[in-house]
Amino acid sequence: MIEQWFKQDIEAHLNQGKRVVVLDPNGNGAFLLSTLTTKATVLTVNNHLDEIACRYKAEKYYADSNVIFYSMLPKEDISFLLEYAQVNGMVDLTDIEQYIKNHLFATAGINTTIPKSELILAAKLGIGKDINWWKGVATGIIQPFKMDECLLSFICNPDEYINSLDISVKELFIDELYKLIGKPKVNQTNDMMAQEVMFTIFNGLLKNNLSSELLNVYYALTDKISSKPTMDAYLDAFELPKDVSPLSAHIDHPFIDLDKKLVLQLSDALKEDIEIFSYLHAINQRIESKYAQSYKACWLKDLAILFEYDKNVFNKVTSLETFVQLYKSDFYRIDNAMRKIYVGWLNKPDILRPIQYYYEQLSKPMFDRWYSFAKEYIPTQKNIVIDALQQKGRIAVIVGDGLRLEIAKEIADEVNRDKDINFDAQTAFAMLPSVTENGMSALYSCDGVELLAQKRYKKVKELVPDTTIMSLDTFNESITAEKLVLTYGDIDQIGEKKQLSGLKDISCYPAQIAETVKQLLAMGYNKVYITADHGFVITGILDEADKIPVPNNKDAKVEERFILTNEPISKHNLMERTGDFCGFNYQYYAPTDKPFVSRGVYGYAHGGYSPQECIIPMFCFSKEKNQDGCIIKISNKNNLKSVTGSYFTAKISAEGDVSQLFKAERKVKLQLFDSKGKVQSSTIHTIQADKTFTQEFEIVSSPCKLVVIDFYTTEQLDSCEVGKSTARDIDDLF
Repeated sequence: MIEQWFKQDIEAHLNQGKRVVVLDPNGNGAFLLSTLTTKATVLTVNNHLDEIACRYKAEKYYADSNVIFYSMLPKEDISFLLEYAQVNGMVDLTDIEQYIKNHLFATAGINTTIPKSELILAAKLGIGKDINWWKGVATGIIQPFKMDECLLSFICNPDEYINSLDISVKELFIDELYKLIGKPKVNQTNDMMAQEVMFTIFNGLLKNNLSSELLNVYYALTDKISSKPTMDAYLDAFELPKDVSPLSAHIDHPFIDLDKKLVLQLSDALKEDIEIFSYLHAINQRIESKYAQSYKACWLKDLAILFEYDKNVFNKVTSLETFVQLYKSDFYRIDNAMRKIYVGWLNKPDILRPIQYYYEQLSKPMFDRWYSFAKEYIPTQKNIVIDALQQKGRIAVIVGDGLRLEIAKEIADEVNRDKDINFDAQTAFAMLPSVTENGMSALYSCDGVELLAQKRYKKVKELVPDTTIMSLDTFNESITAEKLVLTYGDIDQIGEKKQLSGLKDISCYPAQIAETVKQLLAMGYNKVYITADHGFVITGILDEADKIPVPNNKDAKVEERFILTNEPISKHNLMERTGDFCGFNYQYYAPTDKPFVSRGVYGYAHGGYSPQECIIPMFCFSKEKNQDGCIIKISNKNNLKSVTGSYFTAKISAEGDVSQLFKAERKVKLQLFDSKGKVQSSTIHTIQADKTFTQEFEIVSSPCKLVVIDFYTTEQLDSCEVGKSTARDIDDLF
């Protein structure tokens, strides 16, 4: 506000005679010159010789321009500028305190009693502030110098901030800085001062004795995404003391290594069978606090989920149906959490093993109840994909290879952030053994087990002829199929290839699949399904004693998760199923998630009879179509099937009710794609109801596809194939 007062005073005098003298013998108002936006030349006067020189310059070089004489001489000492001061005007900043008070009273009717030093400091810090701020300062409600705000700017850009300060403000800031961190003032570079502040904050967080002022500065830093590189640089320079305890540190500390130390102590407590309440309490405190979220290990939440689960919940389950309901609504969270704990701690098997053992003990009642219903288990996987595709409307089915239920739930959680999307979470039972060939053959309605993927796809097209089948990785916005199957085999491929280390890759896949679901719905698919051939188990870190011994049978084919034989095995403690699979009459499964002793690489496996492998998702996402806008059609599709020459004209028509506001027009995007789905041309139009427009395109490659898309919703409104005629182009002959 003060800069506005000063500007108004200057301009009032310049309007009279293009000359104004600013008296400031104490130099307190020098900062105001830099705030001026008025077009004028500033000439500085320090002594009588400067008076003569500046007057000469003004008359010779700036006769027709605005000139401000900034004088450091007292009013009684000026002589050569006296005429300008008397005739054109003068702004007297000799007593800047009174200057501010006069303007405050004139603007807001306030008489302030705050000390001169504070008033001048407020003037220097109040550039850009409005009259309400000045009212707060004048009445003592607002402190002009807010150290926490200043520190925040200083920490992020030490040199830039210090260089921007007036010398008196700079001295005050540095004095207050050292008082705040509780250390004697020393001569340091700006960078070192900023580091000193941050290290004080870090040590205060470790000892949990940080002042509220510095804690607020820390929270402000960690709350701003733009400040993260700065924070990370200070953290890299800070050496974490070896003797620091995660239980005594502030819950919002930024040290991932301290979180790791907390898990190490938790693991040791589990080994020694010591009470773990204090560690879980510390974990929950960090999770529940909303501050410094990006500096808390993501697997803390998963540890809390794991250790807070009541393993006795399955005692009340009395049927396979109620088991599935409990598993898919509740226990899946435990599998999800443990998978993420594996990802975070794969390189620390000694720490991970006690946590894995806890998970195994937690899972045991669940497995016991599951295997007690083995005789009730009837696979329901058959025809899932075909049944979905045969529904009316545009249908898309994403078929995952190894898409475990808990991963599908993670996908659903991401998709369902959009409240307009409807969700139906059905499940099915996989074929046994729960291997790819068996599950995929059932999904695609094959007769028996079909080993070749192409033959399975051929079966789909026999039953639903217009179906397009492609890899999810190659899907793009040029796809306009009415019935669409997207295959996704990355999970199983990575799991079988990398085993436990592949879990890191698998953690990235839910976001990709969720994004595809949302894209399909936006493009106009009525329903999008997610299903799978099977799930998988994480066999984890194993000793030889953990593996299931194989019964003595010469004809047995031993896989990691099941055994096949032609003759029954006598004296076994396994689950037995009969039925032909790959020429074998008997199947045997261990009532556990542990593998049989085999030649396989342990860590990731499927084929067995566990909930994680056998309860597969059949999730359905749908979204109500937007009925607003005209019905848009490409009205000359037949002509575009065989185009002569390198150019064609598309005719777009709109059907709607001009009397209805939301059906009177529609904004659309016309996109021309090549055979690989790459955009060749794109135009935008707004079309009125019952109107038609034409658009010419060049055929860069043939065949290509023209798609009409709603500009706002991205829904595909119409499409057609465009192909070049094989007949000779005779246009130039006439």
